Amino acid sequence: MLTSRHLAAWVSARYGPRHADRRIRDLGFAWSVDTQPDAYHDGDTSAMTYGNGPDIVVKRTGAVWQFGSSPMMLPLYEARTEEELRRTMAKLMPGADLDRPRETVPAPTPAPAPAPAPAPAPTTAPASPVPPLATAAPPMVGAPGTVPPPTGVFGAPYEPTPPPGPAPAAAPVPLAPVPPAPVPPAPAPAPMAAHAPAAGPEFAAADTKNAVLVDPQGICFDQEGRHAAFAWPEIRTVHHTVRGTCLMVGVVHANGAFYECRVSAKRQARVREWSTHLPPVLAFYLAGRPA
Repeated sequence: MLTSRHLAAWVSARYGPRHADRRIRDLGFAWSVDTQPDAYHDGDTSAMTYGNGPDIVVKRTGAVWQFGSSPMMLPLYEARTEEELRRTMAKLMPGADLDRPRETVPAPTPAPAPAPAPAPAPTTAPASPVPPLATAAPPMVGAPGTVPPPTGVFGAPYEPTPPPGPAPAAAPVPLAPVPPAPVPPAPAPAPMAAHAPAAGPEFAAADTKNAVLVDPQGICFDQEGRHAAFAWPEIRTVHHTVRGTCLMVGVVHANGAFYECRVSAKRQARVREWSTHLPPVLAFYLAGRPA
């Protein structure tokens, strides 16, 4: 079984030792390893790399899997057992060989067991001395087989005093009835306040294949017909950038996983409009959270 200490040595060699422990997160059956560069973990959000997701390292075998940051791979990062991971891989990656991972973390070498201590030599307890035989008591004076009757203080025959009889029971004293305590009436239930619908700014960007929607419920990605929704309590932070006429939006999940969606605009003016409108909408919902 792959431990976090042994995995930290592999992470230090692969991604650098400065944030090795911070990169590792326990999934139960596997470890999740953050693959973002050290500069991002130092606080430079512009250093975030797009397209790469976390490494999934299975504890039982040490197999290392990487599925990228596409929302289509979200079910793989949500697996809770090794069997569920393999079933989801077979569904989303039909051509993948489930027994040939990208890499395998070497299993730790078990320490040799210590040699058993020699058993102590048996010791013989010294024999205890045999006690002398008790001598017989001297015979009582009198006729054989007779026991003299007990006598009183002055030699008179002893007569035992009969035990005293039980004392007469006292008559029960009748108790005065206790009136029941008054029960206060139950308070009337308070009227329930009507639930007001959430309100806030919205943002939408879409092309022929992909779409990004930001609203009071959270952030939604649509990529080639696959839908992924992230509620605001599940979102740690959001990153966005523009490359050419493409708007790239990345969501960092509360579990550390990173997902992205790319939306292409045909005109440069449209992508500038998106990049201008998106930041204040995100700031409204992410106010007070670390970047």
